[in-house]
Amino acid sequence: MGTILRGFAISIVLTGLLAAQSVPATASPQGSPPTAQPPKTGGPRNFVHDFGRDEWRVWTSPFRRSSYSSRTLKRYVIPFALLTGALIATDKETAKLLPNTPDQARWSGRVSQLGSGYTLVGISARAFLLGKATRNEHVKESGVLALAALGHTQVVVFRVKQMTNRRRPLPDRSSGGFWDGGDSFPSGHAATSFAVATVFAYEYHDHLIVPIAAYVLATLVSISRVSAQRHSVSDIAVGGATGFLIGRFVYKQHHNPALPGSPVKKALPSVAFSTRGVQHGVGVLT
Repeated sequence: MGTILRGFAISIVLTGLLAAQSVPATASPQGSPPTAQPPKTGGPRNFVHDFGRDEWRVWTSPFRRSSYSSRTLKRYVIPFALLTGALIATDKETAKLLPNTPDQARWSGRVSQLGSGYTLVGISARAFLLGKATRNEHVKESGVLALAALGHTQVVVFRVKQMTNRRRPLPDRSSGGFWDGGDSFPSGHAATSFAVATVFAYEYHDHLIVPIAAYVLATLVSISRVSAQRHSVSDIAVGGATGFLIGRFVYKQHHNPALPGSPVKKALPSVAFSTRGVQHGVGVLT
């Protein structure tokens, strides 16, 4: 029972942090509508400036009343908290659903390398360099925002891991305990994979294959961390949600509306795939 209550408390705190991802851009003075500001991707100095400002928004959002509006609380905070608590409570049982053989763990570990930090940095950096070399601002922005989302996710996941100290499922294949010297909660591979996937999915939402491929790969990486016996189901669920919301936050704050991409609304995400603001199939864009 103690684990369930602690997991519930952790999910409440984390959801407050994730509510930051819906913080709109600063409005123009005297109540006028916010104006579209092209992202400043001219060099490392602007990147560092934007990164620091966004970090401030992320970490101060749990202390803003607007992050806990009645609509946000009812539709997102409470359901996410209940789901996280339920997953934590059942982690021990869900871990037994897989064969958990040495071959399973070995192959799953290989698949999970697709979501490692150096792989995702390489993909994002190549996109940026390709865009710069070909003077393609859309490709260049995709790479820059993917790198920013990756960086924010690493910072957030590291801090949450330090706050929760959850043991990994190994070696006894049981669900890990919190505040026990571990670094399992949430899954960094799931978080970073979904952060980068979300940026590319929003940037190329009009090319259906891109969102599908991005989210399928991120999901495979996340599942592989469970089958590799490195994480519990709740670890990847919270990690994936963290990565998605951070990727969406970065895209919404810095996407140049003059470039192709998804027209992001200033609201929390809904579970629907959309092109041009109209629902189309199943997915996670608004």
